[in-house]
Amino acid sequence: MKAKIIWNKTKKWAIKASSEVKDFLKEKGVKVVKKKPDFTIVIGGDGTILYHKDELEGAIFGIGSPKSFVCQCTCENWKECLGDFVSKPKYEERMLMEVKFRKKKYATINDVALLSQRHEMLTVSVEIDKDEYCFDADGAVISTPTGSTAYAYAAGGPVIEPTLELFNIVPIAPDKRLFDPVVVSPSHKIILKAYNPAHLILDGGKLLNVKKGEKIIVQKSRKKIKFAVS
Repeated sequence: MKAKIIWNKTKKWAIKASSEVKDFLKEKGVKVVKKKPDFTIVIGGDGTILYHKDELEGAIFGIGSPKSFVCQCTCENWKECLGDFVSKPKYEERMLMEVKFRKKKYATINDVALLSQRHEMLTVSVEIDKDEYCFDADGAVISTPTGSTAYAYAAGGPVIEPTLELFNIVPIAPDKRLFDPVVVSPSHKIILKAYNPAHLILDGGKLLNVKKGEKIIVQKSRKKIKFAVS
């Protein structure tokens, strides 16, 4: 087997763990490479996976803190988990979300959020197929099942089993609770719009400015992401 290692260079424990993981893999007969690995080990937490998502190759094996949801193990038990995976590799595929905005396409692992630029109430439109729902809120977030434990959960959405194929649509602090969280099939075409200047945030990182009435199309990506199962 071949493995690639990515770590968060701002966290001391991740820096230390990166060298320990290299030694551990060597003992197990796993070759550490920079390109075309069978799996990528990401050390640092869920945010590190999202930050480096364009560098991920093969299956993802995450090492995070006890607060991590996406990572398979923590900085305390990674040897046991990684050892189990290396001795008997197992994988699971998860859906990705595709976001279309201004003729560009973006793949997201976790979510897309629409937030006000001016720290004021945002009038949001969520169109599911041809049914439109408008409400005032701090914003709205649409997540994959993998992302259902992140921003969507903090905003009051449900946790979804990560291997399912569903969209989680969650309003953020809606006025008069005029729109409740809803889980829908990815076969639906979803269009997000804002009637005030807004920010579009992809996987908690990339930020795009959205003008009044601009369409953001959310749909299931043809691509999937593979996670190691330990």
